[in-house]
Amino acid sequence: MSLIYLNGDYVPHEQAKISVFDRGFLFADGIYEVVPIYNRQPFMFDGHMQRLQNSLHEVGITPPLSSNEWRSILTHLLTEEALDHAILYLQITRGSEFPRNHSPSPDIQPTVMAYLVPFTPPVGEPTPVRVELLEDIRWLRCDIKSISLLGNILLKLQSTAGGAQEPILHRAGRITEGASCNYFIVKDGVLITPPADSLILAGLTRQHVLKLAADAHIKVREAAFSTAELYAADECFMTSATREIIPVGQVGQEVIGNGQCGPVTRTLIERFRASRPR
Repeated sequence: MSLIYLNGDYVPHEQAKISVFDRGFLFADGIYEVVPIYNRQPFMFDGHMQRLQNSLHEVGITPPLSSNEWRSILTHLLTEEALDHAILYLQITRGSEFPRNHSPSPDIQPTVMAYLVPFTPPVGEPTPVRVELLEDIRWLRCDIKSISLLGNILLKLQSTAGGAQEPILHRAGRITEGASCNYFIVKDGVLITPPADSLILAGLTRQHVLKLAADAHIKVREAAFSTAELYAADECFMTSATREIIPVGQVGQEVIGNGQCGPVTRTLIERFRASRPR
């Protein structure tokens, strides 16, 4: 039975209920975070908490819990669920009020929820995947980890309908990110990823990969790159909290490099797995 933390209580998932007037339900007015757990230890927990605080600040929601309180909730859930590897999903909405109103009351109380799902850490060399180049139709504050993900969902559905695992998005020919991942390319030994501006959600996995690359003396450049540069890359890979590092062998019908997991990608996969909590 999955246990849910909801507004200070721990309840079975089938008993977890919120008001139909919750602004998360009505307006997607809220923030979420996803934290991978390895061997009962949260990975990059402080970074995830900092991003959560940043997103809450950007949308004007007062943080309802401290980092230590979130850690206590995680510890309780891990104990009750008896999981070694898991994904922590947490969500904070602005709260509920009646009647529905675009402008929230100043004294509204946030709705706070968290739960764990089992997670199997990747092993072995991942098979290169195909992604689909699509126009980025989302809003211009992608740096906020908002629960308003309709644009991401539509793009994900469009790409998977064509047999791709993920879209790779562009704005006027400039690559941004995926529906649920960040992207890197390698050209002439240089690792390149789009800058952490408002057009992408700068993932904690992305950040960790940049550090691993620097530690491995791989030259790194955070800079915008075009669709033409994507097609001309020697290697390409995606990163996310749940998938870690996945090589991209094909964009649409175009093969990237030789279509296989390249040497830089392989090095970073090995270093990433060696850095996971043990």
